[in-house]
Amino acid sequence: MELIDILGFLGALIIGIVLGLIGGGDSILTVPVLVYLLYLNPLIATAYSLFVVGVSSLVGAIQNMRNGLVDYRTAIVFSIPALIAVYLTRKYIIPAIPETLFSINEYVVTKNIGIMVFFAIIMLLASISMIRSKKKKKSLKLNIITLLLF
Repeated sequence: MELIDILGFLGALIIGIVLGLIGGGDSILTVPVLVYLLYLNPLIATAYSLFVVGVSSLVGAIQNMRNGLVDYRTAIVFSIPALIAVYLTRKYIIPAIPETLFSINEYVVTKNIGIMVFFAIIMLLASISMIRSKKKKKSLKLNIITLLLF
C-alpha cells in the first residue's frame, strides 16, 4: 500500500468522524479526498460522495425519527425535489457535457477539470456564506447589547 492510499483512507476516516459529529453535508470534504488522494474520476467521486453523505445522513435521520424529532412534511418538501434534481442532472445534464469544454492554445479544459472548477466555485460561495452569516450574528449580538445598555 502506497503513502497516497494511506492518506486517502486517513482522509476518509476524518470525513467519517466529521460527518458523525456534525451531521451531513460534507461532500465539500469528501469529493477532494476521493479525487486528489484516491485518484477517482470526478464523476465517480461525486457519486460516491452522494452515497457517503446520504448513508451518514440516513443514520442520523433514523436516530432523530426514533426520538420524534423529524418533521416529515419538511423532509418531503426538501428531499423529493433534491432527488429529482440529482437524478435529472446525473441522467441528462452530465452526459450532455462534452469531454472537451474548450482549449486555450495547448491547454485543454476537459469535463473533469470543469467539474472540479465548478465544485471549487461552490466551495468558495459556501465559505463566503458562512463568513457573512457569522458577521451578521456578531453584529446582531452587538446591536442587542447596545440596546440593552442604552
